[in-house]
Amino acid sequence: MPDRDLDTNVKAALAEPPRRVRQLDLPDGRRFWLKRVERLSGLMRLQKGDPDRAFAAERAGLQALAEAGLPVAEVALEGPGWMLMPDAGSVLPQVVADASRTEADKLAAFAQAGRALGLLHLAGLVHGRPAVRDICWDGKEARFIDLERFRYGRRGGLWQAADVVIFTQTCFTRWPQDTTWVNAALEAYAVNAPDGAMAQVRRLVWLLMPVGWLSWALSLIRPQSRELRAVPLALSRLRDA
Repeated sequence: MPDRDLDTNVKAALAEPPRRVRQLDLPDGRRFWLKRVERLSGLMRLQKGDPDRAFAAERAGLQALAEAGLPVAEVALEGPGWMLMPDAGSVLPQVVADASRTEADKLAAFAQAGRALGLLHLAGLVHGRPAVRDICWDGKEARFIDLERFRYGRRGGLWQAADVVIFTQTCFTRWPQDTTWVNAALEAYAVNAPDGAMAQVRRLVWLLMPVGWLSWALSLIRPQSRELRAVPLALSRLRDA
């Protein structure tokens, strides 16, 4: 059955100057997110890579995860260079910051995020950049919403291990003094991930130790960089995981 309100709002949004992500709120209270190919030029294109390729990877990732029955943002409508997704809830940093939520709900959000990443790896997939800001919680499921670096990968391989390192580093970037949330996620990940996954994570951590030392040294020069300070914290947490 045609959804006239949705179609009208999407057509209007597509007629406006392109933005990578645009929020669409319908009169009936529904919220959607319109995602389009990012327009880059010059240095930004060199830094971030081909936006068309990234968009194609995300489209393929959303389809692959959906076909595998994994928790991922739904695609309601799509066309050349754009996709429309229903709102999937609050991203994890918003969940933690929400004073109205119970600690049990917050822990459940991170446990489900870890579980989702473990099941993604069990399916032979690689997220590519599972940052906490790109995982949504709707009160029941944690869903991935940004898959621009999606790829297929060997179960328990280094690319999957890199997913775990990236997720952990983004947790320490947000909450450097509080391991409550990352611990909940890692415990759930270990239970659901392929056999040997955590051993591979530890191997990758040892390979990355020079990066940790360099990040620590650079953080002395740039103490305002939360990302630099988070690298050695993440590697230390995962070294004995």
